[in-house]
Amino acid sequence: MEAPPGSKCPICRRGTKPRTENAAFPFCSPQCKLLDLGRWLDGTYRVPGPPIESSADHEAAEPWGAHGERPDPSLNEEE
Repeated sequence: MEAPPGSKCPICRRGTKPRTENAAFPFCSPQCKLLDLGRWLDGTYRVPGPPIESSADHEAAEPWGAHGERPDPSLNEEE
């Protein structure tokens, strides 16, 4: 995939080379790519949506577990 003419790095706004010449595409450099990752990891970037109180509350609200699977009756702890 070639970079469109005038493509700019989303971090520093410098011009970027096409993907065939730039392993960090769409960023201009590995440093900008790492800065972007750091912003996701520290919570600077967020996907909008309703807040979830905690993961424990979220899992407790789902009757069949986090992924919709039913509990295995053969794993009964009372036996």
